[in-house]
Amino acid sequence: MKTAYLIPVFLLSILNAVAQQSPTVLIEDFEDGNSQNTLGGYWYSFNDNQNGGKSHIKQHSWQKDAFVTTGGYESLGMFHVDVVLDKAAYQWNPYYAFATNINKSASLNPSAFAGISYWHKGVAHKFRVETSEVIDYDFYSIPVAASDVWTLVTIDFSMLNQEGWGKKVNINLDQSIKIVWNLDATSGSFQIDDIRFVKEIRYEKQNNMQILPAEIPVAVAVKGNISSPLNDLSKKYLTKGMNLASWAEANKITSTNPKDWKYNEATIKLQANQGLLGIRFPIDLDLYVVDRLNVLSGAKKKIEIEPMLYTLLDSMNIWTKRYGLSLTIDYHAYDGSYNRASSKDPKFREAVSSLWRVVAQHFVKEKREDLFFELTNEPCLSLPEGEYIDQADWTLLAQMMIDSIRKVDKTRPIIFGDTKWYSLDELIKNKPLKDTYVIYSFHMYDPFVFSHQGASWTNMGTMKNVPFPYSPERWSTEFRDFGIIDGTPGWVKDQMKQYYQEGNKQFIKNRLAKVKNWAYDYNVPLICNEWGALPNTAKIEDLNAYFKTMGEIFREMDISWQVWFGIMDSENKLLPGMSEALDLKK
Repeated sequence: MKTAYLIPVFLLSILNAVAQQSPTVLIEDFEDGNSQNTLGGYWYSFNDNQNGGKSHIKQHSWQKDAFVTTGGYESLGMFHVDVVLDKAAYQWNPYYAFATNINKSASLNPSAFAGISYWHKGVAHKFRVETSEVIDYDFYSIPVAASDVWTLVTIDFSMLNQEGWGKKVNINLDQSIKIVWNLDATSGSFQIDDIRFVKEIRYEKQNNMQILPAEIPVAVAVKGNISSPLNDLSKKYLTKGMNLASWAEANKITSTNPKDWKYNEATIKLQANQGLLGIRFPIDLDLYVVDRLNVLSGAKKKIEIEPMLYTLLDSMNIWTKRYGLSLTIDYHAYDGSYNRASSKDPKFREAVSSLWRVVAQHFVKEKREDLFFELTNEPCLSLPEGEYIDQADWTLLAQMMIDSIRKVDKTRPIIFGDTKWYSLDELIKNKPLKDTYVIYSFHMYDPFVFSHQGASWTNMGTMKNVPFPYSPERWSTEFRDFGIIDGTPGWVKDQMKQYYQEGNKQFIKNRLAKVKNWAYDYNVPLICNEWGALPNTAKIEDLNAYFKTMGEIFREMDISWQVWFGIMDSENKLLPGMSEALDLKK
């Protein structure tokens, strides 16, 4: 694979990149009007319909109607469909995808090329390469913007990243591959033409940033530590914890056999053996309410719980007790049921508050002091961009939930975090709730450009190579060296320009000093129960430095913590160096 200068690939006209058009190898020009590409592979399609979605195309049949023989880029043939995205009952973003396979042969090897180019007009999409080593669908992709005119897109293979939810697998193009155009942004017309392998890609320097010395901020004074029995309880049980992430908060679990679960007794035992002290169990509680929609709307008052919920909660309760780990039951939903409209609906508030009472009643005879109830994770989670829950509405609901729990359990420790994804800036605007058994939570992913490099859900899926801490020796003037493309949000580019000031321990510590001083003023306990860094794109030495720094900060500031991601591999085993970085004593 040859790249004359490493870059983020995207639209050539925007990046001043030059894709060498000679030599190239034609993959498809659509001049023959059939569903076989020039190299002998076939076109195929897939969509969200088998999982509850209703996305479709306006054409009668894409196999017959998509390969048109008029209107192509400076040619006759092209691929053209009109896609209608319809989420319906599909859990995630709706999509409709088109793909073709390319077989490795004696005369053609995808690894011999720098990338792929094609002409595009129409809606935004993700270009994706699929290889056989990836078995969890976390393939290599890059977003491509919408265009009203024919635009040459060049995909540099070196800029493709996995989206981050699966096992990290280095891309291997020395094999047969599949190339995919996944339409998951907006409905509309989609046209492509003249798809080619490109031997060489050249780029011009853009000088997007400066290489500056690290600038460490002046320390913000911390007033002191919290002194209370509840804070002692929090420090004893809630520090050095992990989240059972990306499982029961995103899906309704139906199998009663723990062997089928992503996390089971073996997982809990492993974490205890690795030195962890607590488990946060994110689960969407209302998915297990009988006649759920009528209950949440207030049409049905009585709350009945499907037995599966208690199977899950009781199993985690038994296992964590067995292996000496604390348990936090975290009401955590991705489906957007708690939104701006429902936050103002008294019937919805009454329903979810009553749900907590039912759960609390189930555990009322459980005397362990290390069982915690977390009211609702990150109000605003999964809402459309720009939509928020008003702090006053969330505070009202939180107090109702507490009051509902207290009807059956007077002293169970409760965890509360504020709006805008448990923002510490929002929390310090508020006053503590009217209950003396509340631990206050915030989430911390600063510096975000380090912790979320490679995260597709933040529109940072192409980013990589951001170091921690900031180092002039490892910095560059070029956005492209960090995977920043034209479609990367402006606020990310701004943070990268400020990284020489923010990519250090003192900057993070100053951020936490704000919430620490708030907690000191009110003498209430704190926990950071989500933090971490995506491990798929950051280098292991940077991950270790980041987690070591965060562990030091939490110890120095006397704040409990539970990590969301970044310290374990796909088998929930600690990554090299993490035990030492986080001072986990086995």
